[in-house]
Amino acid sequence: MNYVLGIDLGTSSCKACAINLSGNLLATSNASIPTSIPKPGWAEQRCEDWIPAIIKATKHLLLTNSIPSEKIVGISLSSAAHIAVLLDSKRQPLREAILWSDQRSLKEVEKLSSLFGDEILRSTYNEVSPTWSLPQLLWIRRHQPDLWSKVQNVLFSKDYISNWLTGEITTDPATAVSSLLFDANTESWSEALLQPLGLNTTHLPQVLPTTAEVGRLSIEASNHLGVPTNIPVINGTLDSAAETYGARVITPGQSLLRLATAGGIQLVLEQPQPHPQLITYPHPIRPLWYSQAGTNSCTSALNWVFQTIGSEKPPLFETWDESIKSIPPGTEGLFFHPYLSGERCPYWDGNLRASFTGATFKHSPAHFVRAAYEGIAFSLRDAFTILEKLGNSEGEITAVGGGTAGTLWTQIICDVIGKPLKVSHKVDSSYGAALLGLAGISGKGNITGLISKLPQQEKILYPDPEKTDFYSNLFQQYKEIQHNLQPIYHRMKNT
Repeated sequence: MNYVLGIDLGTSSCKACAINLSGNLLATSNASIPTSIPKPGWAEQRCEDWIPAIIKATKHLLLTNSIPSEKIVGISLSSAAHIAVLLDSKRQPLREAILWSDQRSLKEVEKLSSLFGDEILRSTYNEVSPTWSLPQLLWIRRHQPDLWSKVQNVLFSKDYISNWLTGEITTDPATAVSSLLFDANTESWSEALLQPLGLNTTHLPQVLPTTAEVGRLSIEASNHLGVPTNIPVINGTLDSAAETYGARVITPGQSLLRLATAGGIQLVLEQPQPHPQLITYPHPIRPLWYSQAGTNSCTSALNWVFQTIGSEKPPLFETWDESIKSIPPGTEGLFFHPYLSGERCPYWDGNLRASFTGATFKHSPAHFVRAAYEGIAFSLRDAFTILEKLGNSEGEITAVGGGTAGTLWTQIICDVIGKPLKVSHKVDSSYGAALLGLAGISGKGNITGLISKLPQQEKILYPDPEKTDFYSNLFQQYKEIQHNLQPIYHRMKNT
């Protein structure tokens, strides 16, 4: 039996998985990645920390699951979006990588929006915000000019790993779009958007199809990972795109609900429908696209609440769910807004902050955790309302990600959204990447046929109509609280 490895470089950890040549998931492993927060609203990682995490996750996967290393026939990759890596002339990182959740580039966003906002939306299909690489890179150029003068290549996190594995400098269409430097109409790097950075297309990677072989595994990387040298490395794509594909969300009208570090809802479209409050990416199955509505803090907010409110308990769903069940929906007037890192859809406001409101002496730690369950669910519903404006959003919704381990939480989300959820516990970005790798290695490129043949392993949740009606009223209060706190947070940003 031969195997394909999928490696996903996530925001908080690296995950590796192995599938056989029939596409069946056999085993997974992960290794954590530290994040630095030098200032409120900032988030960075050392690129040098990524490689040890990949090595650790891969070796653990092989050793603990008795997978013969000589049977590995290929590797494919995915990663979190728009995390730029600056390389010098020796292809070494010049600084820490700024993460997608970082909010430091608000001034650069204001300038870009005022000067080129409409043109950027027309050419990249996305609105300017601090989450994108372009304003982040402008911030670096403005604040670290000496460092900027040494930049020879701009890669992205997945492609930095690909370069370490193969020595090649490449990327895929969705990752290119995620930079806000790529013209989605011409499918090429935009000279106009590179001009404010003082860069040209030679600084950027070659854009290859998602299932393309970017190179062969080097001897050095082979020795570190413990797998055969010269096996093909497949390009792969963004984590959200890989996960959408792996969950079989491949038909226009279907949606994917991602319960991960960040939360996302992706609606598959026959063609791109750029919207200023949504993210628009090419689907791995071309010529499909998908629009994404996202909340910055999903399981990351929940883990923060677990550890902050109940630090004496392990941050696990099973630790909390039993005590939460006795608390009625609505948490007896306690609300949580999960804007720990500003917020994306539908507000695109880096100045928003998280809050608990309505607290009284009757509220216990379990109340605060239940309020977090409901507040993040409200945030996801808030995002989904924008997707619904595109039309054709009545297809099935598949939920994936680490948050699906929370049985009570996923049911609350189902009740809040008011639609059935197909919950797929085993699907994640590494699995989707491995499947794309399998399609690339087979040489057939029929990624639609491959995914359609795999057995479905979803559990279906149905909303409780009474709870959905109840939560609909609470959702209006949730939005009213957000609306009233927003100007306060904007005044606080200068204090």
